[in-house]
Amino acid sequence: MTTNIDIIKDERVNCYSVMIQLRVAEYLEMVEKVFNDRGGLEGQRDTVKTTTAIRIRKRMVEDLKKGAILPPIVVGVITSEDKLSTLKQLDRDDFLNLITNHPENISIIDGMQRTTALYEAQKTTDIRANKVRIEYWIASQVNSLIYRMLVLNTGQIPWNLRRQIETVFKENLKELKEKFPDIDIIKIDDSKKRKNPRQYQADRMIELFLVFGSRKEKVDLQERLADEFTRQDFIESVANPNFTNIFYEVIGCLADFDSALSAYKNTNEEGYFKEGKDLFRSHPACIGFVTSIALYVQGRPGNDYSLETQNERWSEIKNHANKLFEKVKEMKHSEISDFLDFPTLNELISQKKGRTTNFERAFFLEAFKVLIDEDFEVQVMTPCWRAY
Repeated sequence: MTTNIDIIKDERVNCYSVMIQLRVAEYLEMVEKVFNDRGGLEGQRDTVKTTTAIRIRKRMVEDLKKGAILPPIVVGVITSEDKLSTLKQLDRDDFLNLITNHPENISIIDGMQRTTALYEAQKTTDIRANKVRIEYWIASQVNSLIYRMLVLNTGQIPWNLRRQIETVFKENLKELKEKFPDIDIIKIDDSKKRKNPRQYQADRMIELFLVFGSRKEKVDLQERLADEFTRQDFIESVANPNFTNIFYEVIGCLADFDSALSAYKNTNEEGYFKEGKDLFRSHPACIGFVTSIALYVQGRPGNDYSLETQNERWSEIKNHANKLFEKVKEMKHSEISDFLDFPTLNELISQKKGRTTNFERAFFLEAFKVLIDEDFEVQVMTPCWRAY
């Protein structure tokens, strides 16, 4: 067995590229858990099942049985900063121990089809001793993997932006939970519905991440050109090393607003928005809140602020927002009712027949832009609701 291991550091994003050869049996054992979890991401579509994909995979299986060598499979791994700093001193065995000891930190970034073909081929042919090349991308932050993936990914089948982000988003959710343990992320396969403030669906959290990075309330990933522009905007956002941390804090800010408003309970209210917790039960409201902050902090797409300016503007928003949240917490029930002014919101939001999602996203984007423009110093939310 070869002992070769090739390690190169990507100085741009503090990420290591590690190329290694494994026996097929070693690789399949290493990724067994992540493969069974459909690539190691929350809600990722598993192996592509289109007619063309099935034909390609069938041919791949036949080639493997005849001794073919696959292109390198790309695996992403998140590890601690301490372990990352010692990576270049590791030999092959130590490196593999580092990887295999924490299978939950592994994501198959590029190679689900090839991994499936390996599984299928080994059922009927003994290819366990055959070699496969694996390129590991090792980082201490998901931000580094996302940047490297979007800029440098050379997968044979181009994925749209959402699919690529989904590949590593389970690590984002893990980091978010570590930073805000009291935020409840409801997994995609969980039948539980939101009942309380600070509860959010995992798949919707992915979309909040996308709109935060693209700085648009609607991300059109079906149209190829629009997806390319969005990808470039996202790359500019992720270039800020503090990008994911700011995103987590924005979600924490949203959750704090959600908690403060939840004290208002009024089942006699007419319309969609009845109680305080109903505001951010609305996904378009969450979209509008996150996008408005993204635009203020990062700048409009194509006019990106410097990293220093972004961090300053986010600090400014945090301070203003926290003052408002504390003020709301001290309000009496009737005062929160006046502050929210749900009758006006319900009347305006219901004017659009069918309450289309795009209308609501644009509505709440303009609403929360007003809140930011006013430095969160509003007596009532009425001017926000009337902004669109």
